[in-house]
Amino acid sequence: MNRRFYRFLCAVLGVWYGLFFRPRMDGMENIPAEGGFVVCANHCSNRDPFFLAIACKHRYFHFMAKTELFKWKPLAAIVRSLGGFPVDRGNSDLGAVRTSLKLIADGHGLAIFPQGTRVKDNRRTPMLEGVSMIALRANAPVIPAYIGGPYRLFRKTQVTFGKPVDLSDFGRRVNSETLAAATRRIEDAVWGLERQV
Repeated sequence: MNRRFYRFLCAVLGVWYGLFFRPRMDGMENIPAEGGFVVCANHCSNRDPFFLAIACKHRYFHFMAKTELFKWKPLAAIVRSLGGFPVDRGNSDLGAVRTSLKLIADGHGLAIFPQGTRVKDNRRTPMLEGVSMIALRANAPVIPAYIGGPYRLFRKTQVTFGKPVDLSDFGRRVNSETLAAATRRIEDAVWGLERQV
């Protein structure tokens, strides 16, 4: 990640989005001041990563990004400088999981969109269990986030960070039953924030 470029882009986009999408940010106090953490958010637009980054000015996010974005070298360089790293969404990408765990262990923030793809009308769809595997193995705070899309010009766009999801009762067990239950808990926490918007 190139932090100088990250800050510059957030500053520019903050002005742009402030004019056209009127962002309203709530719950930033739920983002840990230090140490690794995971943010899990719904995904309705390519703008979502930028809105999360703009909302949370006191921490940096790394993002999983689809492998297609890394095929063109200039674009790949930009995505990497903004903290993105590739994930093969069609397969069990252990490399992306290892990268995620190392980033969290090193004290960084990781933002994941567990729906696995954009849902443009912002419907609730099942979340993938990979997020739970990372969360349980990392043993780090899991912060739900809700983005109130779809985005409309000159209409308020809400971004809300919720309180950490308690997964402590699962320990660090990773099996199909645990992953399914933890994923449902994270999913409910994310969509529970929709009612607060």
